[in-house]
Amino acid sequence: MIGMILKNMRLSANLTQMQLGKKVGLADTTISSYERENSNPTFDNIIKIAKVCGYRLKVMDRERKYN
Repeated sequence: MIGMILKNMRLSANLTQMQLGKKVGLADTTISSYERENSNPTFDNIIKIAKVCGYRLKVMDRERKYN
């Protein structure tokens, strides 16, 4: 699912995988791997990609109940 989200962000910013990779300091093959969900990006890389694509992330912590 994260791969599809990252791809949609990239496409909405009108960037190729190569352009996005250069802007965030990753290889285009790494971006491709994320989008195809062959590997998982680190949280830091998700933040970098979102920022370059013009998105802000809001992380919400939810309370977990343990028995």
